[in-house]
Amino acid sequence: MIDRAPRAKREGMVSGGRGMLALTLGVLGIVATSAAAPACGVTDDPADTPADVPEAGMPDAIAPDSAPAPLCVDGKPVDWPPGPYEIGITSTLPPDLAFEGPSGTVRLKDYFEPCAARSRLLVVRSAAAWCGPCGWHATHTTRLLGDARFADRLLLLDLLIADEDNMPANPPAAMRWSKRIDVPAGVPAKVAMDAKYTFSAALPAKNVLPEYVLVDTRTMKVRTVMNAPDPDTLGGYLDLELAALDGKPRVDIPERKLHDGLLTDDQFDLLQDMKLPAVPPPDPTNEYADVAAAVAFGKKLFEDTGLSPSGTVACITCHDPTKAFGDGLKQANGVALGDRNSPPIALSSHARWQFWDGRADTLWMQALGPFENAKEFASSRAFVVHAIANSADYTADYATVFGAKYGALPDLTTVPAMGKPGDAAYDALPQAKRDEVTRVYVNAGKAIAAFERTLRVKPNDLDRYIGGDATAMQGRVRRGLEQFFKVGCVQCHWGPRLTDDAFHAIRFPTGRQDGAADRGRADVLLGLATAEFVASSKWSDAPQAAKPLSFPGVPPSMIGAFKTPTLRGVSQSAPYGHGGAFGQLLDVTKHYGQRGQMVTPASAAGIVEEWLPNFDANVQGDLPALLDILTADRLP
Repeated sequence: MIDRAPRAKREGMVSGGRGMLALTLGVLGIVATSAAAPACGVTDDPADTPADVPEAGMPDAIAPDSAPAPLCVDGKPVDWPPGPYEIGITSTLPPDLAFEGPSGTVRLKDYFEPCAARSRLLVVRSAAAWCGPCGWHATHTTRLLGDARFADRLLLLDLLIADEDNMPANPPAAMRWSKRIDVPAGVPAKVAMDAKYTFSAALPAKNVLPEYVLVDTRTMKVRTVMNAPDPDTLGGYLDLELAALDGKPRVDIPERKLHDGLLTDDQFDLLQDMKLPAVPPPDPTNEYADVAAAVAFGKKLFEDTGLSPSGTVACITCHDPTKAFGDGLKQANGVALGDRNSPPIALSSHARWQFWDGRADTLWMQALGPFENAKEFASSRAFVVHAIANSADYTADYATVFGAKYGALPDLTTVPAMGKPGDAAYDALPQAKRDEVTRVYVNAGKAIAAFERTLRVKPNDLDRYIGGDATAMQGRVRRGLEQFFKVGCVQCHWGPRLTDDAFHAIRFPTGRQDGAADRGRADVLLGLATAEFVASSKWSDAPQAAKPLSFPGVPPSMIGAFKTPTLRGVSQSAPYGHGGAFGQLLDVTKHYGQRGQMVTPASAAGIVEEWLPNFDANVQGDLPALLDILTADRLP
């Protein structure tokens, strides 16, 4: 990793029980002060400096400022410590920092207590709701901060950067996040929104979330910055800083306990949550989602090229079970070459959003999209409904699944052979007739979704390792797993499917046939709420169960953002990226390691997110060894 930080921010790197803890890929990102400025009630005694003395080769301690201005005069606090102000290591935080939260405005000034008998540490934790390690830290806050040795010495300010989909933090998201935080007894805690990720300025290099910033409440100076610290390291630094502020003897950072010599406790817990998923979550918007007859009907429709006017395209064309339910092509090829790669669908029934840009919020809505896409089926709802009505087999299947609720197929005498909204002949039909046609069309999509919900995959070597078979990972695969956690892949690739189902701008090259950069999520966001088949529409079996789709605008972070793909089956689903630009996994890890900097500006939209770290060639080479074992062979 390249450390581009100015020297003033790098001088404070400290050593711990395992040697220097620097912002490198091999070790957690931690920066700490080398000296503390005296405050009211704090002496200039050497014992008041941080206890972690630099080892050989470390920079000398920074000399304290001479004659610091008193912050507590006649028992009364000054308004704020004197400047200059900066969000950085050893710096005094700006006095005007304030964040909006579910319970009102949270001001940094509220934490300033220069007249206190002893300092407390304000723990500022910046996190995102889509982030795997962030979720772990939120739900394990008591374990991290609730130790008796920290009693009455800590304050917690949780700053939420983004919601579960990586949209900028908003009040509902902050409220949901607050419910995930396991607040320890005796630790005053608040949650607020920080879509600007204000405290990223304290970092000397890009690194993984969550970020911890430890602030001395008597001086409002930043003392330590950490990225996704394991419990032992975080506890050690809290201990160290409190001892230093109290003028007590040095406290050593404890050795990190490693599972199988690889993973810390938090990483091991996240690994256990990556177990192969079983049945998909229920879909109340599709009451036929788990009906056996609907599954059988949907399988037939999934494999039928007769639903395309050309007679050449079926769902299975782009989602071949022998190719991890992909097609092995750069871009999908239906009746014409498309603009995006065909994503594997074996576990798509578990996803919150469908398509690369998330323009469908249910699996049945996704199933309807390709039929009326000019480059995929180039079909229409009228054509699909006629095909069902003209087949005795399909007519019987439809009646078995949907007849009890919707009756027989409608009379199609006046319905054109081809037709969809926007076609003059179709639009000329009475509304009631158009609704009859659309109902059959929607039901066909729900049947296809029912079939897709049955697609399962076999366990792979990762599952066997999680299950306790240490021999399932050897050599470079083990190094790949270790790096997967250390460099931040686990931020987005976590959980049973190894995806957060959120949208990120990583600047993968476009696959558009016109060569233009693909704007991804940004181009569909505002139209979602009014889309014809969203889960809140009249075609849903449970509109009240739909997720909110009202967005005030398109934030810059969604320009060029695409859904995080599952890593299950990644070794079998080349080429990679929404444009299918990369043929090998090594190409993908190089792209990530270089933070997309090698992609020409014209071929990718958006700005790479700052929590995506850059990492060196060794890591780029180790990660594919892990990815190679992430197969997703179909389970009959």
